[in-house]
Amino acid sequence: MFVLGLLAFVSSSRGLDAQSQPRLEIEREDGSTYTVAVQLDRGYAAVSVAVLDDLGWTVTEEAGAVTVAAADELRVTMRPGSPFFRWDDVALQLTDPPYRAGSRTYVPLQFLTDFLPRRLPGLYEFVADGPRLRAGDIGLVGTEAALVRRPTTSAGSAAGSERGPSDAARDTGPSVYEGTRVVVIDPGHGGVDPGALGPDGIREKEVALAIGLRLARRLRSHPDLEVHLIRDDDSFVDLWERGLRATELKGERPGIFVSIHANSFPARRAARGFETYFLSDARTEHERRVSAIENAPLSMNPETLDDDEALADIDFILRDLKNYDHAHWSENLAALVQEELNDVHPGPDRGVKQAILAVLTNALMPSVLVEVGYLSNDSEGRLLGTESFHDGVSEALAQAVVRFFDRYPPGSEFGGDREGR
Repeated sequence: MFVLGLLAFVSSSRGLDAQSQPRLEIEREDGSTYTVAVQLDRGYAAVSVAVLDDLGWTVTEEAGAVTVAAADELRVTMRPGSPFFRWDDVALQLTDPPYRAGSRTYVPLQFLTDFLPRRLPGLYEFVADGPRLRAGDIGLVGTEAALVRRPTTSAGSAAGSERGPSDAARDTGPSVYEGTRVVVIDPGHGGVDPGALGPDGIREKEVALAIGLRLARRLRSHPDLEVHLIRDDDSFVDLWERGLRATELKGERPGIFVSIHANSFPARRAARGFETYFLSDARTEHERRVSAIENAPLSMNPETLDDDEALADIDFILRDLKNYDHAHWSENLAALVQEELNDVHPGPDRGVKQAILAVLTNALMPSVLVEVGYLSNDSEGRLLGTESFHDGVSEALAQAVVRFFDRYPPGSEFGGDREGR
């Protein structure tokens, strides 16, 4: 993830003292606690596989594979260098691969903070405040007790309260939440940052703002939605600040973050169409290109990247871990956006994509970045400057948001009180 990679770079290039090294606290069933070091040498958080041995699993390494087993009930097999692993007969995927360093094998922290609580909710719970992993008796694996969710501590909710990106299910049932939901709309670029430029002087920042203002007006007609705009005029807002501001506006309520942009590919002016991104590692050259374009405004405010103390803070690790809880919901929201845009957009549906996008990193909620079309394409670029296009796209985005909230948050398991507040 972007934040962890940035922190790893600072750690390796400038050095962090022992007190600054991120650590994960583990709480046993009897209340005793200990901490384990979190490694960042590969650009993402990982821990020694020996941690699983300490938790009562049997760890064996042979023939280039790592197997962790619990009695005769459960067998997990991983291979260094591959993000794919098997949980008994189920194939799953980590965001980053396990790896070997010297004589030790390291597994992504995601395995402990995401997969264990999600697949064995009666035995494990990840508490973001700390951060802390509460671990039960592994001897209970294979019993009903291992699958019944543990009671949540007052410090925060379990990471397992929502399924993660690797085995997300779109059909999660209707939401029974009846409180206010928050929508934060982020018209991209602005002020000194015009974004991409299109034919006849059309600027990305103007397209994004026109759609964002119309989207806000449509959503404000729904009494159960509280709608905010990151900018409602031609002003510059730092990329890092956008996600932080959205998180503050959402507070403890369920909410989403929608960042609106227009694409550009001058080297391929025939390119056109719409695509929606959620936060994850870029897989293709195209996704990496879009990441570079949308992250470029970071260079306009270099002071953002010069605060050593902020970069070394454990809070950055905590933010990254929390984003795992929202990844599959972000992907679902992106899919709904694409479906709705397909009904109003004349260009091709370029699909749901993933990338490391700074604007989404600090938004601790389901978040997407929508590329509504290509300004570099002469015909589509001119279309992006028309009011009819702005109206159609804003209506499609509004429909996607409303449909998304029909199922989010799932059940009544949202917020620290677990009562659907």
